[in-house]
Amino acid sequence: MRTTLLLAVVMFLASTASAAVPVVAPSLVLSQAAGAPPAADDDEDDPVPTPDAKPDAPATTTPTTPAATTTPAATTAPAAGPAPVAPAESMKLVNGAPLFNPNVGVHIVEQKRFSDSGRFEVTLYPVSLQVNGKFTQHFGTMGQLTYHLQENFGLMITGGGNWFNSESSLNGELVEKARVEAQAASSLLWTWGVMGGVEVTPFYGKFAFFGDTLAQFSIVLNGGAGIGGTRHQLKPESARQDGTVSPATYGDTGSRFMAGLGAGFRLQLGQRFAFRLEVRDVVYTARVERVNGCGVDDLRAMDNALRGGRPVTSAMVLPGCRVDTFDGTDPDTGLKRSNDVPLALGLVRNPSSDVLNNVGLYAGISFLF
Repeated sequence: MRTTLLLAVVMFLASTASAAVPVVAPSLVLSQAAGAPPAADDDEDDPVPTPDAKPDAPATTTPTTPAATTTPAATTAPAAGPAPVAPAESMKLVNGAPLFNPNVGVHIVEQKRFSDSGRFEVTLYPVSLQVNGKFTQHFGTMGQLTYHLQENFGLMITGGGNWFNSESSLNGELVEKARVEAQAASSLLWTWGVMGGVEVTPFYGKFAFFGDTLAQFSIVLNGGAGIGGTRHQLKPESARQDGTVSPATYGDTGSRFMAGLGAGFRLQLGQRFAFRLEVRDVVYTARVERVNGCGVDDLRAMDNALRGGRPVTSAMVLPGCRVDTFDGTDPDTGLKRSNDVPLALGLVRNPSSDVLNNVGLYAGISFLF
C-alpha cells in the first residue's frame, strides 16, 4: 500500500513538471537569443523530486537544451557587409585621392602649384593689333608690369605705342572718289599711351601639356586709366601725275584721357614663364580742338594770311601754337606745309564729342620674378 502511494506521488510530480515546460521554455530561448545570461529559476512553487525518485523521461531536461544550442548562434553571428578595412589601407593615397576611405571627399579644383603672391611679372606684347578698325588701322608694341599683391589680385602699369597708325583704305577711297572724309569721331588715331590699373584672376586650372608637363592656366580680367597721344590725318595718300605716290600728312591733336578694359587667357609653364592672349578695349574721346597746338582762332588767322598772299608766320597766334609745322616744304611730299592749314581749320571748326573704342588683340610672353 505504501509503495503504491509513493508511485502515485512521483507520477503526479512528473506530469506537473511536463505541463510547466511549454510556459518556461519560450522565455528562456528569447533571453538567450538576446545575448543575456540565463535567468535563475526562483519559482518556489515548482516541486522538487525526492532523492529516492528515479528520473523518468528526459522531459525534465528538455527546457535547458534549446538555450545551450542557441548560445553559439547568438554570440558568433557575423554582421552583414564587407570585411573591415585595416587603418593603413584606409589612409593609402593614390594620386592624392584616398580611394579606400568612403568618408573622404576628392576635390577637383586644387591649389596652384606655383603661387604668384608677392611676385612681379613683366610682359612684352610684341604685336597689338586693332580688330575693330573700320576707318583706322593700328599695329603696335606694348609692355606691362604687374605686381601680384595676392594670388588673384595685382596692380599693373601698361604702356607702349602704335608704330603704325593710319586711316584705312576705305577712308582714303572715300576721299579720293566721293570727296567725303570720315569725321574725327571715327578716324582719330592713337599713337601712344600709359595706363595704370588692377588685374584679377577669378578662375584658374591646369592640364597636361605634351603628356608629361603640367601647365597652369587662368582667366585674367583687367582695367585701368591713363593718358595717351593722338593725331589725325590731314591729307590722304594720293597718286601723282608722274606715277609716284604722295604720302599722307598728319596733324598732332594732343594728349587726352584714356581708359581700358580687358580679358584674356594666361598660360604658365613652370615658375618663371607665362604666355598671354588678351582682348582689350581702349576708350578715348574724339573731340579735336587743336592741331599742332593751334586752336580754331589760330588756324583762322593763318588761313586769312594765306588768302592775302602772306606767309603763315605773319599771322598773330597764341602761345603754344606751333606755326613752324605749317611753314616751309615737307621733304617727304615735296608740297607746301601751308596746304594743311585749311584742312586743319575744317577739322577743329566743328569739334565732335563722340567717344572712340579701339579694340585690340594682345599676344605676349611674361617673365616672373
